[in-house]
Amino acid sequence: MSFAGLFPPATRRYLVTSAVSAAFYVLSIKAISWGQPQLSGPVLWGAILVPALCIAVQLWATLRLMAQVDEFMRALLARRFIIAACLAFIVASTWGFMETFAQVEHMPGFMVYAVFWVAFCLVSPFIRTSH
Repeated sequence: MSFAGLFPPATRRYLVTSAVSAAFYVLSIKAISWGQPQLSGPVLWGAILVPALCIAVQLWATLRLMAQVDEFMRALLARRFIIAACLAFIVASTWGFMETFAQVEHMPGFMVYAVFWVAFCLVSPFIRTSH
């Protein structure tokens, strides 16, 4: 069976958009890290906007998927999304307290996005109902 036959069109669009935006996200961060000594001014600021744009595209793809699936899947995705966001907020805030009061190593703010998607993957198998 082909990839097209495994998933409905909305899910295929989501998967492709997510994969492409994730690839550009990782590549852009690698490029900025590698080229940082040579980047400055508007070029640096423009380069920094690339991974931010990738995040925006991926979140837009997620919201578009929610709008295109049936009510049950929409509620399920929304519940998973909200719980994962709550967990990411908790982790980021807790880490911030630890940085301030326990002198642990700084966690870059952009890691909250990765924490969110890890949390989404971890909670999804356990959230199987929209109630």
